[in-house]
Amino acid sequence: MPKFACTAILVVFTSLYSVADAKPLIESGDRVLCIGDSITAAGHYVSFLDMQLQVLYPNDAPTVVNLGLPSEGVTGLSEPDHPFPRPNVHERLTRALDQFKPDVVIACYGVNDGIYHPFSAARFAAYKTGIVKLISAVKQRDISLVLCTPIPFDPAPLRGKGKMLPLDTEKNYAWFAIYEDYDKVIAQYAEYIRSELEGVDRTADVFQEITNTLASKRKPDPDYRMSDDGVHINVDGHLVMAQCVAKACGITWSTIDKTLFDLTEKKTKVLHDAWLSKVGHQRPGTAKGKPIVEAEKLAEENDTAIASRIRALTPKASAPTPGPLSPIDDVPGLPRVLLIGDSISIGYTLDVRRALKDVANVHRPRTNCGPTSKGVEQLSTWLGDGKWDVIHFNFGLHDLKWLGPNGENLAEPNKAGNKPQVALTQYRKNLELIVSRLQKSRAVLIWRNTTPVPKGARGRVVGDSVKYNEVALEVMKRHGIIVDDMYSYSLAKQTQIQKPKDVHFTREGSAFLGKKVAQIIRAQLK
Repeated sequence: MPKFACTAILVVFTSLYSVADAKPLIESGDRVLCIGDSITAAGHYVSFLDMQLQVLYPNDAPTVVNLGLPSEGVTGLSEPDHPFPRPNVHERLTRALDQFKPDVVIACYGVNDGIYHPFSAARFAAYKTGIVKLISAVKQRDISLVLCTPIPFDPAPLRGKGKMLPLDTEKNYAWFAIYEDYDKVIAQYAEYIRSELEGVDRTADVFQEITNTLASKRKPDPDYRMSDDGVHINVDGHLVMAQCVAKACGITWSTIDKTLFDLTEKKTKVLHDAWLSKVGHQRPGTAKGKPIVEAEKLAEENDTAIASRIRALTPKASAPTPGPLSPIDDVPGLPRVLLIGDSISIGYTLDVRRALKDVANVHRPRTNCGPTSKGVEQLSTWLGDGKWDVIHFNFGLHDLKWLGPNGENLAEPNKAGNKPQVALTQYRKNLELIVSRLQKSRAVLIWRNTTPVPKGARGRVVGDSVKYNEVALEVMKRHGIIVDDMYSYSLAKQTQIQKPKDVHFTREGSAFLGKKVAQIIRAQLK
């Protein structure tokens, strides 16, 4: 059992039954199979994830089985000094899928597939072939697939210990004599997994999450580490990995409780060993597990103890903390402000409310306001019958996103048959209609232009925000409407406040935007 040392990255046990905004990929009663190398075989990330699912679905929790195998990869490649040929997941994958019959597969491979050598185009091609073969085997059975980027290699714990080799060495590279820039090799493998591979339902970028966490932790503590050998992450690393996978699956993270974790670890291990033996593999020196019937009986006993612990942790019912889409009651005598916008504005709504507490009643529609086409249809409902003093509004990111021929969301830009959700000419017309209706409210109108599209964001084109903002600016100038230039404001700190390859902002980024929104609204209330 690992030392439970996760206080530095503890997530507080709050609401047991809260659900993520997106529909969870893993649902009540599902069978979930986790495959991977020694990282998965260690089991801690699987236990953390299973714990969340037990909490989320207390009456019919998914069955989660860890089938990780140390030394395994997707290529069958081995370094010369490895004591035995590295197992290839494809030797056992068909048996695993057909015997366990999962609804969801979570797979994480890569760190072994580069066999700890400098980058090789041939090895990289073998990795890509192995991943495509894995995807095909899973999707042929109509199973949902969560594909993880490989964990990063962290050279820091090995520096100065003579356990890494330079590029020009005559010695053999191996898991115990790793190429000194192997982190850069695995970064390329991770980038391939991020490339929106066909057949992958969700991608969990554990490479980036662990890399970011290491960088953050080393600012105050340069000696912070998640592993002793640069590869095998400890329980802190597994926690980061589990949270990343949970997020990719749409699972709201709700607790880290030591007792609950320990109970789940026991279940994870007994099922892992049993199923590993049942499915079979070609790795020598692996202990044999219990028969499945016996293992499942032990797991059920643990489930009873887990359910009891969850009941003990469940807080008594209390009023939920109001979220950004929750309605608010007006404070008499304060001006009324309406925020209209998409998920970017949802992200800063609470920040604006806090900044304008005792200054204004800040409302918003209880929805993502989406593209201008939705605004044209629903604006009257959002305005209601009340009087508004200031209306701060935006449309754009949903207008410029690309859809497929049948309405597929976030389709590949400029591909035949795909198109922006609202073309520029229609965007102009829709804004004219929206502005005309808003002006009838006699409120002070503030147009907030559209934030940048970062490189790599799915279904959108870098630079399109500028094009849509130019059209919007012409409309706003013609009607004498105040412009909140959020594009320039956020662009100046884009790499610090916006998520990589994502139009959305970090929590700190949303607060940064909210500060500006509150300032411009406050100025109009004086």
